[in-house]
Amino acid sequence: MAQFTARAVANDGGMPAFPTTALRAALAAAATTVLLAGCGVTESDTDRIGRKAAQGAADPVDAVDAADTAGSAPKAAPAPTSTVAAATDPTRSPAPEAQLLRNPARQVRPAIAPAHGATVGIGQPVSLVFKGQKVDPALRAGIEGRVALKTSTGVVGAWHWAEAKGDTYLHFRPREYWPAGTEVTLDAKLAGVKLDARTAATGDRKLTFKVGPAMVSKVDLAAHTLTLLQDGTPLRTIPVSGGEERFKTREGIKTILSKDGTVLMDSLTIGIPRTSPDGFYGRYEWSMRETVSGEYVHAAPDNAESFGRANVSHGCIGMSAADAKWLYERSSVGDVIEVTGTTGKPMDRFGNGYGDWNLSWDEWLRGSTLGAFKA
Repeated sequence: MAQFTARAVANDGGMPAFPTTALRAALAAAATTVLLAGCGVTESDTDRIGRKAAQGAADPVDAVDAADTAGSAPKAAPAPTSTVAAATDPTRSPAPEAQLLRNPARQVRPAIAPAHGATVGIGQPVSLVFKGQKVDPALRAGIEGRVALKTSTGVVGAWHWAEAKGDTYLHFRPREYWPAGTEVTLDAKLAGVKLDARTAATGDRKLTFKVGPAMVSKVDLAAHTLTLLQDGTPLRTIPVSGGEERFKTREGIKTILSKDGTVLMDSLTIGIPRTSPDGFYGRYEWSMRETVSGEYVHAAPDNAESFGRANVSHGCIGMSAADAKWLYERSSVGDVIEVTGTTGKPMDRFGNGYGDWNLSWDEWLRGSTLGAFKA
C-alpha cells in the first residue's frame, strides 16, 4: 500500500539487495494481478527483474536463483529481544523417516529464501514455500527432519508449518530475533520426498547466509514517528505519515522484503481513476517493500505537510526524501519494522510477506512437528 494524500501515492523501494528470483516473481505477479489496497504498483526495478525471470523460467512457480542451490549446491506483539539464550537447551523430537515417491505425477521445487550468500536483517526467517501445494500433514515430520539448519551462534529456534493462498510454508525462526553476525547454513535434502499421494519435491538444496547489524524501525503512527535503532540504540527519529482511516497501515511486526529504488505507482491498478480525488500517478523514490500486497516505506514529498502530524496515505509509511534516503542507505532486506498506533488490520502471518514474529513462541511451536532445537 502506498503513501499518499488524496492527490498522490508512493510505492516500492530499493535497488541494492534484491530478493530471490522466486520472491521477485511473486512480487511481480502481485504488482500486475492483485488489486493492492491503497498502493498502485505499476512497475518497480524489482518487478521488472522478476518479470523477466518469470518469463524465462520453464515453470515460474518453481523458479529459483541458481545461487540458491549453493553448488549442488497484534497490535504488534512485544518485540522479541535480541539474543537471550535459553536456560536449558530444548530437546527436539526424533524425526521419522521421510517417505519417498517414485515416478510422481507432479514435482514441486520449493522456493527458498533468503538467497545463498546474502546478508540479511535480524528478522529474516528461513523460508521454504511449496507453491500451489498442500503438503500432507501426516508427512510433515519426516520432511522437517530432512531440513538441517546450523548456526554459528547456537540459537534456539524451530520450524513452523502454515498454509496460505494455496501454498504450504515451512519457516524457521529463532525464539528471538537473530543475533547480529550469525552465520547460517541450510541443507535441505528433499529430492524425491513425498508431499502427497501424487506429488514429490525435487532438488536437494544447500545455502548459507549471514545476519547483519541489528536494525529495527519502530513506527508509532499515533505519534507519526519512525525511530531507527541499531543494536538497541536510537539513531534518528523521523516524522512520518501512515495510512489514513480508510486504508490503515497493517499493525504488527514486518520485515523489509525488497529494496526497489524508484517505483511507478498508478491508482488504476487498485481501481481508483487517476482523475479521482483519491487518484495518483507518479514515481516515488527510496522505496522498500513491507508486504506483497503493497505496503512500503518510501519518500513521499507531496505529503510533506502531514509528516509528524497526520496519517494520509493508502497504507504506506511516507517521509521526506532526505529521511527516506538516509533510512534506505542503512537498511537491508530482513530488517525489522514494528508498527503500532494504527488500530488497523493486523499484519498477515503468512502469505503477504513475513509476519512470523507476530506469533508468540508458544504459538510458533504449535506449528512445528518436531519442536524447538539449538541450531
